[in-house]
Amino acid sequence: KLQFLYFIGNMNAFVYMTLAAAVQGGIFPHPLVYQEHGSAAAVGSKFSFADAAAELSSERLLGSAQRYDVHVGGKLRAEEGAMRVTFAVATDDETVSAKTDYSYEVRIEGNVVAISAQSIYGAMYAMESVTQLITTDGTLPLAYIKDAPQYAWRGLMIDSGRRFFPVATVQNLLDTMSYLKMNVLHLHASDYCRFGVESKKYPNLTNALTGILGGYYTQEDVAGIIKYASDRGIRVVPEFDVPGHSRGFLPLESQGIEFCTDASDRCQLYNDPANSTYNILTDLFTEMSSLFPDEVFNIGSDETSAKGRCTVQSTFEIERALVTFVQEKLGKKPAGWEEILFDAGAATPDTIVDAWSQHSPGSITATGRQAIASNSSHFYFTRPAPGGPDGWSPCWYNISSTVPYAQRDLLLGGEISMWTDTYCYIDQCLEPNAAKPPGAPLFDPKYDAQFGLSVAGMIWPRGYVAAAAFWNYNSTTDPSSPDFVNNIWSLNDQFQQRGSWSCPTNCSCDQLTACGKPYIQN
Repeated sequence: KLQFLYFIGNMNAFVYMTLAAAVQGGIFPHPLVYQEHGSAAAVGSKFSFADAAAELSSERLLGSAQRYDVHVGGKLRAEEGAMRVTFAVATDDETVSAKTDYSYEVRIEGNVVAISAQSIYGAMYAMESVTQLITTDGTLPLAYIKDAPQYAWRGLMIDSGRRFFPVATVQNLLDTMSYLKMNVLHLHASDYCRFGVESKKYPNLTNALTGILGGYYTQEDVAGIIKYASDRGIRVVPEFDVPGHSRGFLPLESQGIEFCTDASDRCQLYNDPANSTYNILTDLFTEMSSLFPDEVFNIGSDETSAKGRCTVQSTFEIERALVTFVQEKLGKKPAGWEEILFDAGAATPDTIVDAWSQHSPGSITATGRQAIASNSSHFYFTRPAPGGPDGWSPCWYNISSTVPYAQRDLLLGGEISMWTDTYCYIDQCLEPNAAKPPGAPLFDPKYDAQFGLSVAGMIWPRGYVAAAAFWNYNSTTDPSSPDFVNNIWSLNDQFQQRGSWSCPTNCSCDQLTACGKPYIQN
């Protein structure tokens, strides 16, 4: 074993990392410290996280422990061994926020698995690591684990503004995210095809979402998704994309919202002199903000242009007005794609900016603003990739490579983007004469189940590698090495046994097929 000092900028401290011959005991993402100090011992059939969690007063931790007992159950043997679990959690604050502490330690000594964490969410991560460590013959190595994330934002963006993501699909993705220690679900809820959340103030936004365009989240659905996510230590950050990508707002024209043009493919909102568009948007955003308790509210603001009545100045004015409204009236931190800073110039100093195309995280942090890395060449999963290291190696990327050390605290983390352009029934839901996207057959809600399998197969397992890069990137790790590859495939098999949907091991998947077999069976 080789020990060396490894600096984690966001922790402002040196920590020791131990590289074991086995890839960090098989734990993924790889922990900061993993040290084995004895031979493996039998866990025993009575091993239980829940029995230990029941001694604390957290229903949320108990629920997580019960789920992990189910995951572990198939590995336990009736033979000797009576390992028991203990928990020590420093705080009873169960708020899931940017300040949540996910660090944890595990000491496996004698017949005790001692878990200590600052929050219940760190304790959940510890249970995940221990679960991965338990072998198929029901043994655990005597070991010490110390772990914490490098970044506070380890996210997955799902584009439900084009192809709707059913609640069951969202829940399955959240489960897999939790196994990978990811903590932000970015819900892109409006785009060309729909405004995808029920509004009590403007019910006509979703009234027309029927037939092939069917699908939106009721307010009860939103509350359920947020609870499901919070129970797993995951934030839900909403995005309602304006003023571009706003075709989903068409039903509000009758109530005064205005577009740049009257063309049949109109999709960019106009900042009219009477403020009708602004007033409707702020009224709607107030309602939406009440549904999503997270401290971040994303207004998108990507891919706008001067067209018709819309000028660069009018676009700047409505974006800046909305950013200011989110910050001052809603009391939330505004966020948007890189264009909100570099094209319109509407980002305030407190706006979080997502780097995705022409600009790097370092160009954002250089302005003193917080950045998220969603580099399209590394983390956009819009199109399929080969199974194995040829497909996932681009995801093993140092997201801080363009950020000077003195600005590292401004880099919040990274995010996978699962856009659904390639699932639209016609191009962007508005170009009937253009070539149909490859995933178009799965747009119809009658294929919701097949779409869930398909989109999960587009995200995982390559998303495992991105999640690990967001957890703690290590430049000495080779994502094509035999140990790494075996680790990913083993993990994939474990997660599928738990019920996760993903592209099968040693296979390639695209929008319509897994391992060459179509999702839609004729």
